[in-house]
Parts: sequence; structure tokens; C-alpha cells
Amino acid sequence: MNSIIVKTPVCPVKGDPTMKTRIKFLAIALIASAATLAVNCGQKASEAANTSMMVVYTTGSAFILPEGKSEVPAKVGMVVRQNDVIRTESGTVDLQTRSGSAVRVREMTRITISALNASGETKLNMQHGGLLASVKKAGQGENFSVVTPTAIAGVRGTTFSVEVGEDSRSSVRVIDGKVAMAPRVASLDKFSDAQIKADPNLQKLSDLSKKEIVLEDKTQGTLDANLEKQLMNANQVLDSASPAPAKLTDVVAATSTAKPVESQKVEVSTREIIEARTLVTVDPSIMEKAVKGQESEAAKEITSRREVAQETVLNQIMEDAGSVKLNSEKEIQQRYNKLELVVLKNGDQIRGAVIAQTENSIVVHSPEGVKKIPRSDLNYQEPLF
Repeated sequence: MNSIIVKTPVCPVKGDPTMKTRIKFLAIALIASAATLAVNCGQKASEAANTSMMVVYTTGSAFILPEGKSEVPAKVGMVVRQNDVIRTESGTVDLQTRSGSAVRVREMTRITISALNASGETKLNMQHGGLLASVKKAGQGENFSVVTPTAIAGVRGTTFSVEVGEDSRSSVRVIDGKVAMAPRVASLDKFSDAQIKADPNLQKLSDLSKKEIVLEDKTQGTLDANLEKQLMNANQVLDSASPAPAKLTDVVAATSTAKPVESQKVEVSTREIIEARTLVTVDPSIMEKAVKGQESEAAKEITSRREVAQETVLNQIMEDAGSVKLNSEKEIQQRYNKLELVVLKNGDQIRGAVIAQTENSIVVHSPEGVKKIPRSDLNYQEPLF
């Protein structure tokens, strides 16, 4: 007896319920996949934002050198990541972290983002120049620090500035909050922990970084001049092709008697207070747009929100400055530690101090009073000495 084989049609006929079921399941699967993809993309964007900084303001000649790429002019909405370099000439760059901390890289400065990771560590390596930072109170495990060739400043909720002068000396100035300052030998970074522990001289240089001092409100910290000189010598010895053990021993011996950090109370200038107030931030969620590549959209939103915030700040600055009558250029210079010539396009000239500026306006305090000037009316400004 022959057996009979019944085959199921490969292509269901019109109206076949099997086709409807398959289409239904396929649609559900596509929706689920799209939802999963959206969630994953959102998570990746959020993670990328947490390990990035974003340019929220820039002026003059300022540049970003992304790791492994060519240098480009800094612009609002750009994202910077670990190992990227920020270099300024006549301009400045304001950066913001996902947690809401802000940094202004001042003129003639070069910094490298040496650490910016998900574990909460942010480290800025400043080779020369100056910066101003406003750091939000850090949570458990977070760490924000600025390092120079000879010093390290570790902060937790403060506003402060760091400078490396033409003589390579480092200084930290606390406007409010607390900063822990300690000596540092930059060239030790190329040695492993095991190598440092195995060499007594390297270990002694490493131990210097533990001799920190906490600087509080209105305090400036600097390194002992002789110690800073020896730290630079140590960097030179360690960077040489064949480090001389005897020479390193001499350098280490010279560092043993120096007082690590010298601190003194300072008067925070009106100029510094005003500058700190103009270091405004935007909603950190905008960073997620920027890391997705939507830099133009992010830039528009940043500019719009900063304009509102900065106008509020400028109006308050003008009100505060206007309450102090300064009758001469000498008094202007003493209060703001600078005197400038502002020339307008219509030929008018104002001698005073530019005490605040935004993308759209500058505020000038002169013996005639305080005035806000639209940038569109400005021809140029130059320092007077």
C-alpha cells in the first residue's frame, strides 16, 4: 500500500490565517527590536555624555585637537574626550561636564584632558597658562583635579583658578570652597607602581604628592621656589634617555628639607568674582545631543539658554558695579586690576575696564559710569598701561 504524503503549502493562499499570524508576530518583533535599539542608543549616548566635556562658549583664537585627528577651531557644541587637547591663543574656551561643573580655559593656555571616565575621575593636565573652574560638589567616588608639571590641585565643590607662569611656577587661588594642593613630578607618570616601589628615589618623589595642604576661601597656594626648581630638575632627569641615578639622588636630597606648599590669605578681586559669575552652564542633557553628532542643534540650544542666563548675570553685575562710584581711571584700575580703551564703530572711545562679556555684549565700567555695549557696535578694545 502506497503511503500518502500531505505537504503544507509554502505560500499560504489569500485569507490564510497563518499569514496573518506571521505578519502579526513579525510586526511585534520589529517594534520590540526598534524599542531595544532606541534604549541601547539612549544608554550609549548617556554613557558617552558621562565621559565627555562640551564646549559651551568660545572667543577669539581657540582650538581643539582631538586624539589622533587634526586641530580644528573650537566652537560651541563640540564634544571633547579623554586625551583631547585644548589650546588657546587670544581666545578662551568654556567647557562643561555632564555633572554640571564648568572650566574656562584662559588665553595662551594648553591643557590635555588626561582623564575623563565613567568611574568619576576628571583630570586636566595644564602645561602652561591659566584656567578658572567651578566644580559642583562631587559625589562618592568622584574626583576632579588639575595638574601642572610641578603641582596637583584636587577639588570637591569649589571655585578656583590655576596658573602656570612664564617662569613655570604653579599657583592655585581659591575663590570659595576648598582645594587640596600638593607637589608633583609629572615624569613619574610614565613609571608603573611596581617600578616606583622598587626605586627609593622614585618612591621619595612619589611621596611628595602626599604632602598636601588644604587651601580654603580666599587663599592662594604656591610651591616653595627651591622645591619647584628641584621638581623641574627631576622631570628633566627622568625624561632623559639615560637617567643618571647619582643626579636623581642629588635632586631628591634637595627636596627633602623644603616646605612643600606655601599658603597665604589673599583678597579676591572684583574682576575674579565677576569672571566666576559669568561661568554659566546649561542643562547637561544637551550633551546627549552633542555626542550623537547633533552638534548644530546642541549649539543653538546652548546659545539660546546661555543668552538668557548671562543676561541675568550681566544685569546683576551692572547693578552691583553701579553702586560703587569710581571717579578716575586710577580708581578703575585699582578696583579691576586693568584699564582698557574701548573704541566703537561710530568713533566714540571709552577708557575703563571691561568687567564682563558675553556672546552679544560687553559691560564697561568707566569714570562716567557702567554701560552695556552690544558687540555689534564694538570696533576693538585694547589694554592701556
